[in-house]
Amino acid sequence: MKPIQKAVIPIAGYGTRLFPATKAVPKALFPIIAPDGIAKPVIQLIIEEALSAGVEEVCIVAQPQQVDPITDYFSGTVPNAILEKPELTAQAHRLSEIGQRLHFAIQEQPEGFGHAIYCAKGFAAGEPVMILLGDHLYISESETTCAKQLVEVYTAVEQSVTSLDLCHESELFANGIVHGSPSAENEVLPFKSERRFALTQISEKPTVEFAQEHLRVEGIPPQQYLCNFGIDLLTPILFDILDYNYRHRIVTHGEIQLRDAMAEMIKQEGMSGYRVKGQRYDTGNPQELLRTVNAFGLQGPYRNVLV
Repeated sequence: MKPIQKAVIPIAGYGTRLFPATKAVPKALFPIIAPDGIAKPVIQLIIEEALSAGVEEVCIVAQPQQVDPITDYFSGTVPNAILEKPELTAQAHRLSEIGQRLHFAIQEQPEGFGHAIYCAKGFAAGEPVMILLGDHLYISESETTCAKQLVEVYTAVEQSVTSLDLCHESELFANGIVHGSPSAENEVLPFKSERRFALTQISEKPTVEFAQEHLRVEGIPPQQYLCNFGIDLLTPILFDILDYNYRHRIVTHGEIQLRDAMAEMIKQEGMSGYRVKGQRYDTGNPQELLRTVNAFGLQGPYRNVLV
């Protein structure tokens, strides 16, 4: 298996749930106080999550008007007054270093999450990719970042891996839900094997009735399901399937879905799911953005302010 060295992050949504703030600042550039106490935009935290796992290059899938603000942010160009302070100079150099790793793919019209990833086909160029949601952040519950946990699983099982979490039946409408079998007890892996599942099915935003009949998983509590956590490590066959689905207009809920392509990947070459030791945070709506700000604040030097 080739190592994961490329990541794709789609951000091409309009940010309607955070309007009118998104008229002034792109959603990807909303600031969060990181655990190190430094104010960073959402997109930087997502990119740093990918880099922590060994990623070398990042492709942001964006609308045309989103490119310049992000390019400017990661240019490292700052006022001279900033460069007079060593601690700020280090941050400026960090931005420039990240900027040198960035690529962009343009999604002119939003046609679904799968279509956004398909727009990065040229960037992937036959390589496996890490896919991260453009408005989700992660806090690991171990010394290993959430993305790196997934890379360790990918390396061990030598197949595509999707991150998993638990969600309640009432949250099915907003999640991709998987079905699978717990891994063998005697499996020799560098992580807890009870957290890995051999997947058999993925369904995007299923109804409660469908989930109850087809997506219940052994060992998962009643009214709980395994849902996608927001990070996927997928082999190059993904883009062949997305290309087929795009040309033949294979859609769910009127859009080209990544989960539909992943369901086909399961049939063709198998896929693992792994319950990540960590928490995910959605920055895409006011309530969850506030929750994210508080959670990250409690990780850092300003935690006493929030207690």
